[in-house]
Amino acid sequence: MYALRDKEMIFVFTGPHGAGRKTVAEMSGSTLGIKQVISYTTRPPKATEVDGQDYHFISPGQFAKAQAEGEFIEVSTVNDHLYGIKSKDIEEMFQRSGSIYLILNHSGAETLKNLYGDHVVQIFIYAERETLKQRMKESGDSEEVASKYLSDFEKELAYRDRCDHVFENVDLAHTVFDLTKTLDKYLNRNLLELD
Repeated sequence: MYALRDKEMIFVFTGPHGAGRKTVAEMSGSTLGIKQVISYTTRPPKATEVDGQDYHFISPGQFAKAQAEGEFIEVSTVNDHLYGIKSKDIEEMFQRSGSIYLILNHSGAETLKNLYGDHVVQIFIYAERETLKQRMKESGDSEEVASKYLSDFEKELAYRDRCDHVFENVDLAHTVFDLTKTLDKYLNRNLLELD
């Protein structure tokens, strides 16, 4: 496992599916120059997703081989699909960037917190159930897939009390602005606040 240096931080974005974790994380990361460590998954890509940009899409066989060889520091199952983070990806990203971010479910967020302790900042992004349902419908998720994700809504929401920062993502620009200011305090970049 990679040993983090003093100022290296891992920002973990978590929260229920459809809350906008990915969009919020990407916009904040881009503003602050933080690089993303991308997860591996056995789930097929959605029409709008790009391999190596959204996830590393691999076969169940490839995933099992990597898992057997101890390449993953975290593995979780969501809707019968496997997701994992490789320790070498974290190490390589730290060599390029002083801080990184990941987008994980609550079990992945908890695993990283247990591994890296105070170097991990957990950010919980959420929206109300009806908002999530509408967003999933707009993004092309079937009624069945949306129902599966929403069946975990209460469990996902309960995890917010264990996170360092909680943001309700109703207005994207407002959420990203507030979040960027919050993360900047950890990075000591002293972004100027313009009226």
